[in-house]
Amino acid sequence: MNKNHIGTIKRGTGISVIIPTYNRRALLKRTLDSLSNQVLDTKNYEVIIVDDGSSDGTGEMVAEYKSAASIHYLFQPDEGFQVSKARNKGLPRANFDVVLFLDCGMVAHPMLLSSHLETHNKANNLVLIGMSYGIEAVELSECDLIKSTMAENDISKAFELFSKNHQLMDCRGRFFAEYDYDLALFNAPWVIFWTSCISVSRCEVARAGGFDENFCAWGGEDVDLGYRLFHQGCKFVLDQSLLTIHYPHEKDIENKEEQAKGNVAYLMNKYSDPWIDMLATKSWSEICYHSLISRRESDTPTSA
Repeated sequence: MNKNHIGTIKRGTGISVIIPTYNRRALLKRTLDSLSNQVLDTKNYEVIIVDDGSSDGTGEMVAEYKSAASIHYLFQPDEGFQVSKARNKGLPRANFDVVLFLDCGMVAHPMLLSSHLETHNKANNLVLIGMSYGIEAVELSECDLIKSTMAENDISKAFELFSKNHQLMDCRGRFFAEYDYDLALFNAPWVIFWTSCISVSRCEVARAGGFDENFCAWGGEDVDLGYRLFHQGCKFVLDQSLLTIHYPHEKDIENKEEQAKGNVAYLMNKYSDPWIDMLATKSWSEICYHSLISRRESDTPTSA
């Protein structure tokens, strides 16, 4: 990889990657392998792992990467689902203002960190939403394809092959392609603020109050922060060049959906907003479509 590619990285700037994890040692290793092989010089980024009480030797595995990149390992006791608390714990440890929230098990393109940082260096108040191959690829055949492709190819080649398979494209990409990925057309872009791969200014996150630690079950804590960032004036950008791969792993979808229902009820009680209320009955894509129509209607001049 050519580290001289970087053209717009300002001296002294960098990006802090914050990854919460819990008993996902093998998945986290894939993420760290990809983060250890970035085009961006290691002096311009750091990785902050916040362990939510793992008992599978995660800490020992992370220690093996100390010489590959600037790695910080934080541990908090296992007291239930505390992903919001974990991310908040990582924020004050960040040495750079640009923070990238990355989920455990995401495999980063070699250009991922440099691309995020370059874009932030060109504009302020950005929320950059990256694209992840395999997001919502629930078919077993698709999961097997991702696994076999990554087993048989290096990371760069795997990304190249995935780019040619429309079915593996990020579900958000398939939806927003029709609108040239322009989130400015929508009244509720916060509904796709998923922390699989999102970067934002640490100062903006602090101004929004960080992640709400009242979320003690799966789902919604990221959308909640996205909602607050949007309403404090951040510009949401969906960038199809910010690429990761969502490595398949076992998940209890029914259980997660049940947990998410409780969190939606919490959000509806927290905010008095009809867009939030839609989370109870509509999918993210339906909400986006309705917010598109709403924006178009509000932008249509009325006749005198």
